[in-house]
This record gives sequence, structure tokens and C-alpha cells, in this order.
Amino acid sequence: MTKASRKLDLYDILKEPRHPFDKIEIKRLFALVDQARVYDLARRLKDDLALSLPAAYGRRKVLSDYRTNPYVLLATTNIMELSDPDRFADFLFNSKLTMGLETSFGKLIERAFVQGYPSDTNVKWGDPKEKIAEFEREKLEHKGRSARAAARSNSIWREIDKDVLVERRRYMTSIKSGPNTINDTQVQGMVDAIVAKHAEWLRQSQEATPELEGIDVVIGLTYGTERSTNNKENQILAKLLGQGFSELDQHEHPGVLVDDATGQVKVYRRIGKSFWSWIGNPADEAKQPQVFLEILLSLSLAFRALLADGTTIEEGINDRLRTLAKALLGMQLTADTLPLWIKEEGFEGDDLFYLVTALSAFYDEGI
Repeated sequence: MTKASRKLDLYDILKEPRHPFDKIEIKRLFALVDQARVYDLARRLKDDLALSLPAAYGRRKVLSDYRTNPYVLLATTNIMELSDPDRFADFLFNSKLTMGLETSFGKLIERAFVQGYPSDTNVKWGDPKEKIAEFEREKLEHKGRSARAAARSNSIWREIDKDVLVERRRYMTSIKSGPNTINDTQVQGMVDAIVAKHAEWLRQSQEATPELEGIDVVIGLTYGTERSTNNKENQILAKLLGQGFSELDQHEHPGVLVDDATGQVKVYRRIGKSFWSWIGNPADEAKQPQVFLEILLSLSLAFRALLADGTTIEEGINDRLRTLAKALLGMQLTADTLPLWIKEEGFEGDDLFYLVTALSAFYDEGI
């Protein structure tokens, strides 16, 4: 039996792609970058960042807003010798800023980047019209946050972030920020949603576009590679097998599932470079291999332009750092705070500082 005819394990197929770094290949991809599109993305991104970036750090005003894992904190402060309040404030601010941006950039990518594509059509990715209508109905019919939260659990379109219609096929995606974003609970939630809702997604899509040939439901990871993920996106596909879905064709369409009932619903995932190529042209992603570079270039240009005239951002960051350092100094313990046996262990100076940073995780007021 040849490899071409042998039935392969789905996980092996999904993990097979390799992405070696090749300077010659990068040069070729840079040559394909659309300069005008990069500048347009950068301009729109700068406007977005001017509002969203200050919000990412501005909502944290006191030390308790920077609460983090006290056990990791004790280890970190000791290992990195962050006994100076200014150094520790800088570390804590940057850590929380990174974590905050990791979350907020998921929506930023949808707002500023995805909606600039596909590249060669006037129709762009956007919020599914059915999802917008569903959300508006929820607001009208259910008053109060708890009632709306309960209504959202019955949503048909909740799992779909963006969609676009290209060449009589509707492409829909659930966007995850990176290779370790999906957890076990989300795996089962996505499996249940696809099994329960794919027929309705198809029905409503064909009702709006009678000539529609089918829909593609894609789990998209905005960075990483097939070999670097935590495997959760692959588990989604594996769990769909036997629940109304089968592999389409291992050799012609590796990693693509199709529904057994109609053969019109495809489910697959795209990661990193492949995700952005697919965003650039979902009907023929091989035509847009450079899109991930366009995203990185526009982000770099946007930050450069923003910081060039963004003195208010610098002032805001410096103000937060000063506040943090002052709060840490105000919490300093003295030796007489400790019981005798701890004093005899030699706790003083840096040790007390490291301890107080961990204590801050357990209080809301006075810090």
C-alpha cells in the first residue's frame, strides 16, 4: 500500500506542515507586499490605537489593579532581584500591559486588520448580519445583564466572529489570538456549537443567498504554526468525526472535514501565515502568502507614528509607573512587623520587599 492510498491519522495530517525560516523566501514575500494597503491599514490602526492603548493601561490606577499570582511573583522578584521599587513597578506595569494587550489585540485584529481583506474584491470581512440582528433582538427583548447573558447562551451565531461571501461560497471564522488560546472547555463548546448549529448556519446563508454553494467554518489562529499549538484546535476537528462530519479528502484537502448530510459545510482550521493568507483570499489562499507581513508592517508603522506624536501616552505610562513605585514604598514592612523566628532567619531589606509585593495580591484597599 502506497503512502498516497494509506489512511493517515488526522492528527498526523494536521501537524505535518513545516515552516522553516528562509531569508530568500522572506525577500520574495516582501516583494509581494501591497504598499498602499499597508499604509491604509497603518493609518486606521493608529486611530484605533490612539483610543484603545491608553484604555489598556488607564483603567489600572492603584497597586491592587495590578494584582498577579503572588506565588509566581515571589519567585520572579527573587530570581530577577527586583528589590528597587522603580524596577519592580516597571516590571509589573509591563507584565500587565502585555497581558492586557494580548486580550485587547484579539478584537483589534478583527476591527483593524481582518476587515481590510480580501485583497482583490470590494466585499470585505465583516460581522455576520444575522449575528448583528440577533444581538439587537437580545437588547430589545431582554433587559439587564443577567437576562441578556442567559439569552446569549441560546445564540445561533455567537461562535462566528467574521464572514465574507466570495464566489458563491460563504466563509465564516471563529478567531483565536494564538496557539495556546483555546482550552478544553472551549474545545467542547466549539464542537457542540458546530454539531448543533452548522445546519442552521447553512440554511440561513442559503436563504439570504439562494445561489450559495455552501459554507466554510474556519477556526483561525492569528499567529503560531501547526507544530507550536497546544493541539486544542485539532481536538475540535477530531471530536467532530463521527458526529455528522467526515474527512473530505486526506490527500487533496488534508485536514478538511465535510458534513455528511449535505456535503455543503466544510470545517477546518488555519494557523499563523496560513490564516492570514486565507483572510487575504479565502477562495484561493495561495495567491496571498504575504498578508502576515502586511499586518506586521502596518502595526510597526502605526506604533511609530503614534509614539512620534503621542506624548500623552508617554505621560500616562510614566504617571502609572510613579504611582506604582510610590504604592510599593508605602507598603514597606519594618523588621518589628515580623515574629522573632522570622527575624532570626535573617529576613530584612530585599526579603521584606519581595514579601510585600506578594502580599499586595490579597488586598483591595490601602495599596
